[in-house]
Amino acid sequence: AVMGCIVNGPGESKHADIGISLPGTGEAPAAPVFIDGEKAMTLRGEHIAQEFQAIVQDYVARRFGGVAA
Repeated sequence: AVMGCIVNGPGESKHADIGISLPGTGEAPAAPVFIDGEKAMTLRGEHIAQEFQAIVQDYVARRFGGVAA
């Protein structure tokens, strides 16, 4: 799940296998990441999208098998 609201996003992201709550316009670039209902980390900075993509690829490889890209 990719949630676009820091207000509702964290709660909604907890219900996904893996979710992220993105910062809004003008907010600091920080995005909490939830994995299997638990907050796993907070991504910060200008490379949030690339870092989250790598986390998702690793999660899919671990959960469903195969090699992470």
